[in-house]
Amino acid sequence: MKLEEQIKNDVSLINIVGNIALEDTGDLREELRPIIDRPETKGIIFNFQKVQFIDSSGIGLIVSIYKNLKQKDKKMVLSNLSAKNREIFSLTRLDQILTIVENEEEGLRILK
Repeated sequence: MKLEEQIKNDVSLINIVGNIALEDTGDLREELRPIIDRPETKGIIFNFQKVQFIDSSGIGLIVSIYKNLKQKDKKMVLSNLSAKNREIFSLTRLDQILTIVENEEEGLRILK
């Protein structure tokens, strides 16, 4: 798995390339820590367009990142989820807690 970051208006746009599974969650957590802790970052948009699969460890990581950001008064948005990945968030009812949008532009409007 690989992360690609862009910054727009103090919002980090994170493109995730690959699966979010048990073997990657520790590395992903460490890569995201400096982005989450960056004082000027007011929110993060995760682009799931290139995520084929997310397992329960990946879901746990997403929830952990959400809680960490919320404690810092920052926001998180998930974008470009495939139907399969969107269903996972729906089945776990996380779609009622997390902000899920169709694309990054919609996420940027929300995080203004």
